[in-house]
Amino acid sequence: MTQKTPEASRGMAYQNLAQVNSLLFISFFTGIRGNCPAEWADDKIRVLEAAGRETVVLTGMGSHVTNRPGVHYVRVPSLSWNDYKEEVKELKAGEETVPLGMHLFKPFAFVFGNVIDYVLRKVTKGVSAGRWSWLITALPVASWFKLRHGVRDVFCTGGPTSSHVVGGALVRLTGGRLFCEFQDPLLGATMTRSSMTRCISARIEAWLAERSTRVVYVTQEAARLARERNPEHAQQIVGIYPGAWQFVPPVSPGERGKAEVFEFLHLGTLYGSRNLDLFFDALDVLHEEGFDLARAVRIVNLGAVYCETAPRYLARHDFQSLDALDRVEALRRARRASCLMLVQHKDERSKETIPYKTYDYLNLGLPVFGLINNDELRAMIESSGGHAAQVDSIEAITRALRACLSDLDAVPEVQREVACGPNISRQFLQVLECDDGRG
Repeated sequence: MTQKTPEASRGMAYQNLAQVNSLLFISFFTGIRGNCPAEWADDKIRVLEAAGRETVVLTGMGSHVTNRPGVHYVRVPSLSWNDYKEEVKELKAGEETVPLGMHLFKPFAFVFGNVIDYVLRKVTKGVSAGRWSWLITALPVASWFKLRHGVRDVFCTGGPTSSHVVGGALVRLTGGRLFCEFQDPLLGATMTRSSMTRCISARIEAWLAERSTRVVYVTQEAARLARERNPEHAQQIVGIYPGAWQFVPPVSPGERGKAEVFEFLHLGTLYGSRNLDLFFDALDVLHEEGFDLARAVRIVNLGAVYCETAPRYLARHDFQSLDALDRVEALRRARRASCLMLVQHKDERSKETIPYKTYDYLNLGLPVFGLINNDELRAMIESSGGHAAQVDSIEAITRALRACLSDLDAVPEVQREVACGPNISRQFLQVLECDDGRG
């Protein structure tokens, strides 16, 4: 997709980025519908395309890709039987013909891949999400393309940590500058399964910090903790909010008007501790208190509901569950909502992460109501004209919901202006325009 952001269409400066040499972009996932690491990577590739920077994208075999002027994709299968089956399944799901090379690769994936899968299960106490088998096949291909295209800069993101390790090994062998972005902290809460995997992850993090021109975490808290773990490389470690590609125009205050029904829309899956239990309890409290605006609330979830309390949701007259849509179609549907909902997990993982859909929400210019467990996310939502409450506090949720409904009921002339989110092009430039003389 080659849609330009509003900034690109007005000709804002991408000049510096376009003048530098080719970039090798490494992400195991790209072009996969409903896959957050893929959508995250795809957005950054759109920025590079808009900037006119020649980019070679190294990605997994299950990715759905189309070469475009200035963007060349190279798909590499993983030497894992589990990954091989997933990649073939994804290709068929995307109505792609399985390439002849994949059929020829099948015996190697079955024989050697099963052995590697077994070893990884023993080491990681389960099937690893790191896609470590991809290292074996991706590194030689990455080396050849880097040397062939004379690439100096390597950008890795994910998702699977194998993408970062391929980049680190590549720069170690062939030189150049390495930029690593961690969509989730490598050593964040609940990110490791055993003391052995935590030790391995710590060594990988330190090794990448040493090799990188810049290591990017996507919250300030995750970056702070990484600097504490790696004080000798603290200068290379930064926190930068990524932003998201602007697919649809933001909603202006005049468009919102005065609604008879307040639709709260959540995009995505509800499961486990990421649920609406306390939100409904708070809404019921407002009903009992006689807060009339609560009667006008309707909640729509665009995606699956796997909560144990799902039958309770579906029995409510004010809740509707709809099938998930393609990302752009979902955002078009979201423009019709009164308020967009964010729901975080109640455990520690939320303190170092911000859901990527946050930036899609902020790009729409609509108020956001967040059930959150992250001070940075709270500040981001409130500074953008939204409301946030601690995810496990019914009192806080009730207060925030009352304030949110009062704002939504305000006549258009006095509705607060809702600020849009971080600009993805500007944020990405902060990473790639870094030049500290390394490499």
